[in-house]
Amino acid sequence: MVHVIGEILVDIFKSESSEEVFPGGAPFNVASNIKHFGGDVSFYGAVGKDEYGKFLSKFARSRKFNNLLIKKCNTRYTTQAIVSLNNGERSFKFVRENGADYALSIKNLEKLDIKENDIVHIGSLMLSFPRGRKFFTKAVEFAKSKGALISFDVNYRDDIFISALSAKNICKKAMKVADIIKISDEELNILDKAKKIETQIKNLGLENKIVFISKGKDGSTMKNSKNQFISVCTKPIKPVDTTGAGDAFYSYILYELDKDISKINNIELVMKMLQKANAVGAIATQKKGAINVVPSIEELDKYLGD
Repeated sequence: MVHVIGEILVDIFKSESSEEVFPGGAPFNVASNIKHFGGDVSFYGAVGKDEYGKFLSKFARSRKFNNLLIKKCNTRYTTQAIVSLNNGERSFKFVRENGADYALSIKNLEKLDIKENDIVHIGSLMLSFPRGRKFFTKAVEFAKSKGALISFDVNYRDDIFISALSAKNICKKAMKVADIIKISDEELNILDKAKKIETQIKNLGLENKIVFISKGKDGSTMKNSKNQFISVCTKPIKPVDTTGAGDAFYSYILYELDKDISKINNIELVMKMLQKANAVGAIATQKKGAINVVPSIEELDKYLGD
């Protein structure tokens, strides 16, 4: 089972003549995709008691997760991400004043029924507030006490922290307590200025971690716990919207690892997994938004000619 914890929010695409609203939030995207692939997944997040919160709660119920916890905050507002597109590349501006996304409760973790060898995937947006950082620490401790593995997506955004230095330090600290990490090559370059990935991983103290590095049009790289690096290219494709492409890529990784974590040290199996994850990320860029954009397993196999 994969237990996903973190932000659920609305992605709002605005233009001069229209406004489109989609469900979003990196952890929620990941959980939705895993369920779409046929995996076992639970989700825990928080929304406000407003129209956006009602919309997200209803949509989350339609996903048919194995377990769903949506905390409804009476005095907070559902978090919004205002999305701008430029040639398919997206940028975000978050509306989080008195936001609900990080108002999570430690007590609710008991309801997730976390077991030994489960994967607990935690989002990073909560880390920008002291309350969220406290929850993150307690959630990691609780999951590890159950014998679960901790997954963390860096999803670096220094504009939601008090400073870029604070953002970097907090992200580095969070990576140290995770077992499995997802990071983009751009984020890796922000956190460490070394020219080689191998050196960056060493400088960040991640030699004993499982690390997945998404590299956009250049594919992806995985470093396993034996410090072996495996890279796989991807098919070139012109994006319509890159929102959620990294989430799509990583959701397939977690789906596969939950089925059999031991494959992480089998180079042939890892290469096949990365090839499929790259394809999932690429296909996701062909539609707007980050929900309902990934292929089914059958569609994925057809795309790759399997």
